[in-house]
Amino acid sequence: MIETLKVLEEIQRIDLEIKAIEEQEKEFVANLDQLGTELKEENAAIEALGAEAGGLAAQIKEAEERIRESGERVSKDEKRLNSVKNDRELNAITKEINGANKSRKQGEQEKNQLAARVSEKEGALNAKKESAAQKQADFDRLSAELVEKRNAWKEAAQSKLKSKDDIKSKIRPDILRKYEMIRSKRGGLGLAQVKNEICQGCFTHIPPQVYIMLKRGTEELQSCPHCHRLLYAETPRELEAV
Repeated sequence: MIETLKVLEEIQRIDLEIKAIEEQEKEFVANLDQLGTELKEENAAIEALGAEAGGLAAQIKEAEERIRESGERVSKDEKRLNSVKNDRELNAITKEINGANKSRKQGEQEKNQLAARVSEKEGALNAKKESAAQKQADFDRLSAELVEKRNAWKEAAQSKLKSKDDIKSKIRPDILRKYEMIRSKRGGLGLAQVKNEICQGCFTHIPPQVYIMLKRGTEELQSCPHCHRLLYAETPRELEAV
């Protein structure tokens, strides 16, 4: 049974290495997907800022048109002053000139405010474009890197699976099936060490009689009554020297 534990330990080591490769790939893909999501958000923000800047630019044109119209009214009314016949006409023209000047001044203030907002939007837009460009470059680089890494991960996993196939014939098929079943349900760990009567797989105490049997090196495999992992009291390599 000591030899069986040694083989199971080696199999579990290989399984954990394969799992680590799979987790590495999942993490890489998750990071790439996150970067892709951020890139989409950046591009959406760029589009929104561009639309806002465009809307403000249109408002500036409208303000400029009002300024122009007000200026024309002032010029026209000032010319009319030369033909004023009485105070009533003078007061009316003066009122129109004052109103047009006020409208022009308001238009100029509005234009300046809009121009400041456009400048702010353009600054934010340029910053977003730079950020998006960097993210796009990173995304393209990581996408190309993923292709290469996937080939390497696949080759490494296949190599380890071959190693597992080479040694799993050294234990009974029913024990291997039991180990695989437990491993599939217990986070990839089908084998657990016991220290101070505590299973290192689920960290709960095992019955004293089970621990005694493990220490004696019984020919029967023992399982944790809580997590059902196969147990050993020492590392299989230490058992080899018993």
